[in-house]
Amino acid sequence: MTSVILKCNYPGGSTVLRTLTTDSTLADLQRAIEGASSIAPGQQKLKSGFPPKALCLENTGAALLTVGIRSGDNVTVERDDSAPAVMREGRTVKRHIVPANNSCLFVSLGYLLQADGSDSMAKTLRYLVGSTIVGNPCEYPEVLLGRDPISYSEWIQRSEVWGGGIALAILAKHFETEIHVVDTQSLRIDKFGQEHQYGSKVYVIYDGIHYDPLYEDTRMGAVTVFAVGDQEVENAALTVAASAKEQHNFTDLANFSLKCGACGTGLKGENDARDHAKKTGHTNFQEYN
Repeated sequence: MTSVILKCNYPGGSTVLRTLTTDSTLADLQRAIEGASSIAPGQQKLKSGFPPKALCLENTGAALLTVGIRSGDNVTVERDDSAPAVMREGRTVKRHIVPANNSCLFVSLGYLLQADGSDSMAKTLRYLVGSTIVGNPCEYPEVLLGRDPISYSEWIQRSEVWGGGIALAILAKHFETEIHVVDTQSLRIDKFGQEHQYGSKVYVIYDGIHYDPLYEDTRMGAVTVFAVGDQEVENAALTVAASAKEQHNFTDLANFSLKCGACGTGLKGENDARDHAKKTGHTNFQEYN
């Protein structure tokens, strides 16, 4: 099974669809398009190829390859206003739990952007971040990274190292998709890649030390990529975060207790952990009560 990457043009914008594979069907394609454009499958008229030809959507279970869609193709979407719009009431956004293994950010983004939440994909995304930094030292100088670019590149590719804002910004730019981080303690949303005005977005929820991906649970399956202007899904994501906050499912970064996995030193809060890492080079921390 390999990725099928498609350029999608729709009224008012365009995006790159990266969550499809050679096993995907027309229904999967329509769900991905709905997430990016907010055009419901029943209102989609699709064209592909050159010159563009209309796709028959009668058999939505057909595999993309069998209808002639290949990775690298352009798909054009038109809205069929003669078809009745399907009202989506009570949209359900859920949290997909990923392992708390220090690679949770990369696993989450692999799940959202590549439909692959494996450790192997996490390793690939770490490499992408590291190689981007080494290849662009003027854009990512030592003063930003806290260490020289080559050292940072080697460091971020280690499986025990946590990802953060720099990785989020790089991956948002690479996938041309905004990454929205919903903080469960403050209920703030940090939006990475917003300055580039991409047409699509994904959501991760952050509890202070751990990231999980958010997806919309629909009758046709999980939707992970959404149109930037989709306010309904943002409200639903905030509802998930508010529920987690009410249950106190977040970590107070200033006061939580950590133990260094390398030497066993007890630490209090994010600042202690950061200072310890600078002094010792140790980066494997576990929370404990």
